[in-house]
Amino acid sequence: MDGGQAERVTARTRRSGPGATGGRNARRRARTRASLLAAATRLFGERGFDATTVAEIAQEADTAIGSFYNYFRTKDDLVAALIEETLAEQLRLMESRRAGIADVAEAISVAHRHFVRLALEQSEWAWLLVRLDVPYRITDRVLARPAMRDLRSGIRSGRFEVADPELALRASGGALIAVIHSVLLGEIGARADCNHAAGVLRSFGLAPAEAREIANRPLPPTTPSEERP
Repeated sequence: MDGGQAERVTARTRRSGPGATGGRNARRRARTRASLLAAATRLFGERGFDATTVAEIAQEADTAIGSFYNYFRTKDDLVAALIEETLAEQLRLMESRRAGIADVAEAISVAHRHFVRLALEQSEWAWLLVRLDVPYRITDRVLARPAMRDLRSGIRSGRFEVADPELALRASGGALIAVIHSVLLGEIGARADCNHAAGVLRSFGLAPAEAREIANRPLPPTTPSEERP
């Protein structure tokens, strides 16, 4: 065997060895898990949580029902993973919009507008958020805690006047879900994100004219290639 043949055999051995097999298995498991989560998103958004069975999720994902339990113990576990992962990704995208914004009022406006726009741009995911009883521990960790940091920062700087931060945060969060639902139902128009954000800023103590001006500023993109509205 010449040197070139030996090198080719060694390369094939590396590609087909235990490490390569483990890598393929990990990628296959990741694809199956992602398929189950995507299938659940579609079915929960269409039918709701209670009306969707594990068997239907597995069928939609084109996998055996037994495979479901290799990844999730119950349907509730799947929901928790689904919400936590998708909320975390949306939080990342929202934060990319706010990069470089110094004014906490504008940062909060961008955050609320981002999530309202999901009802127009990613309605399947928005329906999921509205229809599911999202576990509080997940929304608290992923969304509420960062939102409270923003609110308290605005209070400390004198930008906001809020007597009860916890109540103000819950009220703004409840309004956000209600507005998303109304957009999904077609009850309110495309400017819902700006109008909602202005209302949130007014509830935090900004004057109406300033709240409207901030809420109607161009919404920064999530990536450089995304066109501004």
